[in-house]
Amino acid sequence: MVRNELRWWALSLLLASPVALIYLCHLQDGPGDRTATGFIQYDMPYYMANAREHFDSGHFCLFYGNPFSPRYGTPAIYFQPLILALGLLWRATGADPGMIFMAFGAVAAVACVRVAIALYREVVGLESPAQGLGLIAFLWGGGLLGLSGLVYTLVTEHRLGGIYTFDPGEGWWFLNFGRNLIYPTEAAYHALFLGCMLLVLRGRYTAAAVVALVVSLSHPFTGLQLLAILAAWAAFEVHFLEDRAVPRRFLRAILGLLGLHLGYYLVFLKSFPEHRALMTQWELPWTIEARSFLPADLLVGGLAFWAFRRFRLARGFFASARNRLFLAWFLVSFALANHEFAFKPVQPLHFTRGYEWMALFLMGSGTLIVLLSRLLAPVRKPLGPLGAGLVLALFLSDNVLFFGSFMPPFFAADSGLGMKLSRDQRELLSWLNAHEHRGFLLLSQDPEIGYLATVYTPLRSWYSHWANTPMIRRRISELDRFFASGQLLPYWKRKPLLVVSLAGQGQPSWAASGRAMEVFRNRTYNVFRLIPERAMAGRDQVVR
Repeated sequence: MVRNELRWWALSLLLASPVALIYLCHLQDGPGDRTATGFIQYDMPYYMANAREHFDSGHFCLFYGNPFSPRYGTPAIYFQPLILALGLLWRATGADPGMIFMAFGAVAAVACVRVAIALYREVVGLESPAQGLGLIAFLWGGGLLGLSGLVYTLVTEHRLGGIYTFDPGEGWWFLNFGRNLIYPTEAAYHALFLGCMLLVLRGRYTAAAVVALVVSLSHPFTGLQLLAILAAWAAFEVHFLEDRAVPRRFLRAILGLLGLHLGYYLVFLKSFPEHRALMTQWELPWTIEARSFLPADLLVGGLAFWAFRRFRLARGFFASARNRLFLAWFLVSFALANHEFAFKPVQPLHFTRGYEWMALFLMGSGTLIVLLSRLLAPVRKPLGPLGAGLVLALFLSDNVLFFGSFMPPFFAADSGLGMKLSRDQRELLSWLNAHEHRGFLLLSQDPEIGYLATVYTPLRSWYSHWANTPMIRRRISELDRFFASGQLLPYWKRKPLLVVSLAGQGQPSWAASGRAMEVFRNRTYNVFRLIPERAMAGRDQVVR
């Protein structure tokens, strides 16, 4: 049995391996002397900044405060299991935050594939060649986004290219399942989400509720999505169909978790002024258009529709509780991803991430397997296997084009994929991480240093993350005025400051005062320490 399980894990590793291509591209040296951090996207350092907050106070705290608030006394009101796990890994190993995040991502990706295989076997089976091809389609299939973009660009601009014409975020919003394995956190969220669905299908409702709780604590969007799906399905089963197979206690548990989820994220957190400011900043109209979701879901949607294309077929299809679960999965996900039609939009794209696609695939999986089985039947050789290959190629086209864009000659090693740091930036961050600088407030002329200081040091920056620094526009304006004219805020005058300015600009006006002392210099940066006014008034030590 152990040997058999090891085979499944080996298969999971193999099927997750395409993700390595993205990280191999990232790990190549960037322009100049810039080297990889391990963070392939802007938001990724955010998670490690949060993770170290569990320990940056000098002792362990179960809850953490917003590391992008410039105030060290910001309330510790957040808790996420994945953030805690990352924090414990960082504390235990002392390793580079980016390397920890990459290693976590590798484990999460393989684990997610392993859960996906188990779910696929539960729904479809994995005994025939057709089912094997179906598994590949489930993990790395997509829609017609890339091909439709190619055709559109060829017709309108008479050139090859444009594979992201209809794919939001140049493919990085991940409208199918497998591509989500690239992001460590998304791989973990999807593993938990699919694991919860698998437990429901197996009738293990208590365990499913526990996993749903973990998802709720881990991410506001994914947690709401999962709980809403389960609540809608369980309510229909219990109260409309009166299906005794679904325990009433499961519905009560899910509704309770949904209430706690909404209460925590929309009531409790909203009671704190800094978090209210963040919620205002998060109200972004990131919507998905029909020109994106139609080609993204066309293949799986067509297969699903074929399974219940007639009334008689629909009656038989939806007589199954699992198919009703998949339908609720799709309908709730689609509604949340398009909630701008009912509510003020709060990043509706966050509800995509392949969740609609997966539900449609599972509904249409029977159709796909029948099609592939017929094409692979001995009587259809040799054209049948060729047809099966073409069907699979069509399914894989989106991700083949996406990953192919990271291969030569389309990808240049110096293109700077992800976040990379120069030698001077690493030297500065290492210096800022010294224990003697704890408690200082950082004012950085380089936004990248202001952000990454929250990851590589225990310091707080006046401006760090673009979406998670409270009152972001005001913070940017205040920094701009300071570096342009030396205007110090009254709040700053009471705090010990470390000011990072770009080298080669001459002596700043604010540096000429008796409060400022140059304490670090390299080719790119000068750092000045500014002593609080109350320390100047009679104390001979910096107040921290």
